[in-house]
Amino acid sequence: MSSSIAPDLRGRSPRWGPPALGILGLCIAAGLALRLWGLSAEGFADDEVHKWLASNRYLHGDFGGDDVEHPMLMKSLIALCLLVGRPLGWAPETMTRLPNAVAGGFSVLVVALLARRLFGRGAGLLGAALAAASVTLVGYQRVAKEDTLLGLFLMALLWCTAEAVAAGEDALDPILPQPERDARRAEQRRWELWAGASLGALLASKYFPWLALPVPLFLWWARRDMRYRLPRRRFGQLVAAALLVWAALNWTPFLPSTWQYARSYLSGQQTVHGSLFFMGRIYHNLVEWGLRGTPPWFYLVFTAVKLSPGTLLLALSGLALALWRRRPAHKLVLVWLAVWFAIHSLSGSKWGRFYVQVLPAFLVLAAHAGSLALARLRAGWRPLPVLGAGLAALAVAGEARAAISHAPHQRLYVSPLGGGDARVDWYFPHCDYFDAGFREAVRAVAARAEPSAELSTEIDWPAKLYAGWAGRDDLLQTLVRRGRACRSGRVCYVVVQTGRLYFLNQDAVANLARREPWYVERIRGKDVVKVYRLLPGESPFPDENQK
Repeated sequence: MSSSIAPDLRGRSPRWGPPALGILGLCIAAGLALRLWGLSAEGFADDEVHKWLASNRYLHGDFGGDDVEHPMLMKSLIALCLLVGRPLGWAPETMTRLPNAVAGGFSVLVVALLARRLFGRGAGLLGAALAAASVTLVGYQRVAKEDTLLGLFLMALLWCTAEAVAAGEDALDPILPQPERDARRAEQRRWELWAGASLGALLASKYFPWLALPVPLFLWWARRDMRYRLPRRRFGQLVAAALLVWAALNWTPFLPSTWQYARSYLSGQQTVHGSLFFMGRIYHNLVEWGLRGTPPWFYLVFTAVKLSPGTLLLALSGLALALWRRRPAHKLVLVWLAVWFAIHSLSGSKWGRFYVQVLPAFLVLAAHAGSLALARLRAGWRPLPVLGAGLAALAVAGEARAAISHAPHQRLYVSPLGGGDARVDWYFPHCDYFDAGFREAVRAVAARAEPSAELSTEIDWPAKLYAGWAGRDDLLQTLVRRGRACRSGRVCYVVVQTGRLYFLNQDAVANLARREPWYVERIRGKDVVKVYRLLPGESPFPDENQK
């Protein structure tokens, strides 16, 4: 099948062939290497500590506690890694992040399969290369959050849907012999079941059910372009299959304790900070704030500055091509983008890690544009195909260079179009640093602090964990809050992180900035964590010092 007819979603996906399989294997291996390299180089983030604690409880048959607002799947995989990794002496951070790093490697394969199905074999290979090397995708797939698994199963759902549509189109083609039509009908039903299973796994990864919306919206939008239809009865069967998979992978919602915790979580009782620093300002960052929260252009800015220039230009070319042609394959990717951006842009709560769910859509579009340019280049030496082919090479090389040069801190990449890495503290410091450097700061306090000193931070759970592992359970843990921080009458060590500036602590951070820090942790030449030593009676807040 040629790339030119692939967007109509008919026929079987083209075979890879031995050379293509070799290239694909190299892409997957490179993608895994980038994601696995130095997994424990950064200490736990606050969110990751809860995964670590929950997974340890799983090994003792305790499926309650905190973090039940998230499904079981990732924590179950972490628990399996604990069983394997502990006897081998693996670092806790490595065991906790390993499932996502491996899933990130699998995502390279799924991007290739999806792009091949939609736009042909050349797009599949280029998509695999971009997914393997993408500095932002690599960086965010190395942290222990559910978004990597969610993005993986979302892509699997879309791929299986596209294969089911193609098989269904062939099954209704009167030109094909009847035995071939029957075979394709059987394949259609198998692909539909795989799509249902992918949906179940998606729901068992994170409670974002709206990410299933691209499928029905695509089928509705493309109904005039194809004969494939999904009857209501069949739709019900697939939803039932998805729910069975979901229940098998994630049965804690059936426990009463989960509902009790969910009520407190939804009412905001579990919220600690509720705000986010973005482009030089602090914003309310809770869902209920809507358009009054973190601005709706957050993810547009993220797209502009977190993709390498070559990838961005190639993806925008693919997007323009998709909007112009609007064939079924284009519509599938366009609906994916539209649903994701509409929902997440309108929400008042935004996090950089969510972008893992939609970044592959841009990589698929970039691969589509690049593969077309390469195909036209083979047909004749013309300026536009030469430019497109060069841009494709620049995109892969640019992403790979950025991913290698920024390892193991790939999230800190900022495109030259956005001002380069010098601007990392200005755009998304909370999301990009993800508490990197905090472990080292706590270890410094643990090594030198007075007995029973106070340690005041923004993330008390990681502070307790690392202080305890350093043998300093005597340290009193507090949050940097008015009336709470440094009120114990002890020497107080206050930790200030570049990525954690909030409405609740901004006065303290500004006040402490006038002092000389007791300890500074630097990453890539930037101060990311500062520790201030306060004497008994001193407060980090300017109006709370005791006389």
